[in-house]
Amino acid sequence: MRHATVPRRLFEPLRAATGTLLTIVEGMAFWAAAVFPLVYVVAVLLYDAGVVSETELVALVALNAVSIVVGHQHRSQP
Repeated sequence: MRHATVPRRLFEPLRAATGTLLTIVEGMAFWAAAVFPLVYVVAVLLYDAGVVSETELVALVALNAVSIVVGHQHRSQP
């Protein structure tokens, strides 16, 4: 006995929405990784003033690493 299959065209809108969402997330991660060096300058100045802790600086570096990994395949549209 064969099982009923779902037509592929049923999943096309979901596939398109997932692709769009992935493109948006990659783009945001790419630009976040590009801006992080500026954030480091401010964070180090705030660390010297005692406003930011070492844990927060480490979290900032980890967040930058994640944004680099997620956004590394971002391509601008021509």
